[in-house]
Amino acid sequence: MDQKETIKLKKFIEIEKKYNLWDYVIDEVHPWAIIRGNVLNISLRPNINSCPAHMENKSINYFSPNSILNFFKTLNFFISKRKNFDSLFFTTARYQNINKETSFFYDQFFKPYFSLFNNPLIFEHSYQGTVKRPRELESNTYLFDYIPILSTIKSLKNNYNYWGNDKDIVDFLSIVCDSFSLQKEMPNLYRKIIRRFHARQHLIKYIDNISLHMVGNKAFIHCASYLNDNGLITQRLRDNGIITIEIQHGFIGPNHYAYNYPTGHAKSIAKKYLPDYFLTYGKYWNEQIQTPSTAVTVGNPSLNAARDYYQSHISVQPKNILVVSQGYITHMMVKIAKYLSEIFPHYTVIFKLHPGELPFTERYEELKKYPNIQIKSYENIYELIASSEIIVGYTSTTLFEALSFKDKRIFIIGNNSIPESLGYHFSSFEELRDAILDESYGYPAVNPSYFWEIDWERKISAFLNQIQ
Repeated sequence: MDQKETIKLKKFIEIEKKYNLWDYVIDEVHPWAIIRGNVLNISLRPNINSCPAHMENKSINYFSPNSILNFFKTLNFFISKRKNFDSLFFTTARYQNINKETSFFYDQFFKPYFSLFNNPLIFEHSYQGTVKRPRELESNTYLFDYIPILSTIKSLKNNYNYWGNDKDIVDFLSIVCDSFSLQKEMPNLYRKIIRRFHARQHLIKYIDNISLHMVGNKAFIHCASYLNDNGLITQRLRDNGIITIEIQHGFIGPNHYAYNYPTGHAKSIAKKYLPDYFLTYGKYWNEQIQTPSTAVTVGNPSLNAARDYYQSHISVQPKNILVVSQGYITHMMVKIAKYLSEIFPHYTVIFKLHPGELPFTERYEELKKYPNIQIKSYENIYELIASSEIIVGYTSTTLFEALSFKDKRIFIIGNNSIPESLGYHFSSFEELRDAILDESYGYPAVNPSYFWEIDWERKISAFLNQIQ
């Protein structure tokens, strides 16, 4: 992403504010909250020369033994009367890594937050329809997918039909599609919003059931600000007296729709569907977004622990070049990796895939032909940073994370989303080559603490005490 995407998002926000899309109410729900993300992705899609960043869930994976077992386990949860959970987490299986010593999977992102509570209740969203077991907190972990799937199935008894009698929804979507010139997308958007509208009452009942299992009053919701069903879940939890929290999980900025909203009256409505608090890595990130949620800087406990461990256990390989790929620009990162492989034959080029682009093997399989290129998938990114002297990327959070490690040379494809002080911005392959050869280039000229709060333990403790 670059400045063009920021301008497009600002224009999008101006339109949603101009046409008062947040003001519409249908059956006590603001429909814009549950369709905004879909409209934005569609309206910007034709203008962005990029690939899909993530593969859609594969329905067939829901029939795997692990998924079926989790399904019935979750069914039993909603039947049970267990009521002793002091916190609630909505997570994703994407973050599950194997502990080689215990053979249990652990959540590398949420584990530090789990440890803050005695008995967390965890609803884990499958990753592309798959789950990993056994998990460290297996007895406390249930399948999130059960909730939207069962809510949709139960709603089918309403016998709603495509282009049914939901006149208010059709009228609202007509305004939306006219506002953004998306008339051809009307059928697609109707299918999405009608499913959520008819399923929402059942979804709410599941959230009410979960709330009754709670003795604590804090819920951490992954990607809550992306809205859709998450907006309805967040709103209901708040109605039930539970404080809602989202944790920063990657790059955010003025071009990220989930963390930028209109001001004024629209902001007050959006706030009803967004988390109470948004916990960020550092002060820098707070300054990049415009969200109704209260931004609180706490840091990144996983980065802090990994940095300390790997810098003392991993030796830097001076001829390792780490190329950090991203799903929507895989083609560009592949070209860079191939060029570096050919121009620096005695270097090892480590091509780190984003988990979301793994299924798109056709995008990067040609790299297997290059003997000095290593393709990495689920390997620990912090270990790869620690072992590499040179990091090359676009807008990945990894470029910021590399700041926390000593003496890293960071090279960035020119864009306006990454500060100039973070490393060396280049605009051509030849410029990148020359910059790498000149050993004075690539070193950051900024204090890492501006991006990464150091004392997570103190910050998170103060935050939790504040919201008691």
